[in-house]
Amino acid sequence: MDPDALTIALGGLAREIGEPNFHLRLLEIVGQLLPHEMGWIVRYRAGSEPDVLHTKAIDAKLVEYYLQTKPSAGDPYLCSWRGNSVPRIETLDVALPQAIDRHFYADDFKKRAEFTDELALFLPMPGASCISLFLERREQMFASRELDQAKRLFPAMLDFHHAHIKSLFSKLSMALTDCHSIEESAVTVLDRSGRAVFSTPGWRKFELMDERNRLPEASAPVADVSELIARASGPLRMLPLDDLNPVAPGGLVVYVAEADQPGNDSGIRAAEAVAKQLTPRERDIMLLTLEGMSTGAIAQTLSIAKGSIKNCRLRMYRKLGVSSERAMISAVMPFTKQLKASLKDGTRR
Repeated sequence: MDPDALTIALGGLAREIGEPNFHLRLLEIVGQLLPHEMGWIVRYRAGSEPDVLHTKAIDAKLVEYYLQTKPSAGDPYLCSWRGNSVPRIETLDVALPQAIDRHFYADDFKKRAEFTDELALFLPMPGASCISLFLERREQMFASRELDQAKRLFPAMLDFHHAHIKSLFSKLSMALTDCHSIEESAVTVLDRSGRAVFSTPGWRKFELMDERNRLPEASAPVADVSELIARASGPLRMLPLDDLNPVAPGGLVVYVAEADQPGNDSGIRAAEAVAKQLTPRERDIMLLTLEGMSTGAIAQTLSIAKGSIKNCRLRMYRKLGVSSERAMISAVMPFTKQLKASLKDGTRR
């Protein structure tokens, strides 16, 4: 592949960042470097069977056979990635010894798929997962010079991949109309089996506040989780993901809706009502508590004893009609951002 053609190809790849066909385009570019007859795009994740996102010149029956034969034991690339999650290009001769059942892949699957040589590109994803691009040749082996050229280009491919994932999360943030951004909100992403792929600190805090905030265990399919949320009355909202989304194919984004919607100032009013009940010292303690600081850290920051903080909190609980720190945080969760802004403004004054 000459430099001019490569520059044009990478420009086309850049235009696909954040789009559904990004990894398909990446597979095409790698294919121009390493001509091949067949290809796969597969998502691996620890503790789950693979998701086949795309195939090139692969019979649907072969895909079904692959998924039914317990890839966790027979797929050497899956076994290799679980043992070493470093992004890389890996050939079949390196991966094959890592398989728990190497004879299945070498003596059965390889013959069914009718390929002579194969290699994979491992591209890491959030949640201990990765997107794997596979290239297969029916007759010729991949030459060392071809592999060397692909490995030299791999860091650039990895950078494009990371930019793509970042763009996907940015688009998710924009799609969550009840949130400011994923990073700043209580958000979890579930795969199709209901397993959490990614959770923000805000989501983990939301779950810890009350056991009733916890979603069903991983054994519950994502369809059941969707039905549960749809029936429930509460702050949870959801956004389904399509079957080609590399973050969680066929999965679900679950998030806590925020109170400060356009045209809705109830969160601001609630925050101001709480802040007005608190003394300046209590405001300081409330703000630092909402920032996630421990009692010891708060005492050190404010240069007061832990006992003083305990007494202040007891008075705060009575004012807010709660009996514990967890209950207090849970009570202000719907308008936490507004309350923190109000407390900071009061501190400045």
